[in-house]
Amino acid sequence: MKHLANGKRPYYVTAALVAAELSQTLASCKEINLTASNAQAASSRIGSAALGFKALTHYIDELASYTKKAANEINELAKDASKIATNTARTASALHYFELARIKAHDATYCDSMNKAIDKTRAHYKEQNTEFNKVLSKMEVQLADLKQNLRSANALASICRVEACRVDTHFQAIFVDVANKVDVVAAQIRERVDTAIRLFDAN
Repeated sequence: MKHLANGKRPYYVTAALVAAELSQTLASCKEINLTASNAQAASSRIGSAALGFKALTHYIDELASYTKKAANEINELAKDASKIATNTARTASALHYFELARIKAHDATYCDSMNKAIDKTRAHYKEQNTEFNKVLSKMEVQLADLKQNLRSANALASICRVEACRVDTHFQAIFVDVANKVDVVAAQIRERVDTAIRLFDAN
């Protein structure tokens, strides 16, 4: 984990950009939820021939719910990281001016009176950095977990296509459309997650 001050881009900016990327996934999750609901309704109309597909809609819905929950949690962490990073930047600025003042006043009689305030500010800065890095680590772990779980979308889409072959040709298009939708939307979410991960890597 890199130190807060070492990144090419301020980490509070990165955290905000990650939050913006992941907020877009929520609309995609709603699309998957709607797709699962439509497929379930279609399965019910068709009857026993589509029982296998009907069971799959539950997993599609679960995937959307998990993704939505994970995106919300990462967004909250991103907000926390942004606040901490902003406060840390202010502390770093205060520390800089304290130390500058001590250098300029090194010959002054009461120069040492600043030491306590400087030490306290430096300790506070280290605490903020530690807290920030903990939040950042959580975000990176959750992004990796989300990316891993999204891989199941491809398998779900493939199984959906297999199940589509089991129903009357008149209804196959409905289920193939569901499979395609799951593939496309999951790919969109994965791209946003990859973008979020790249944002961290760029720092």
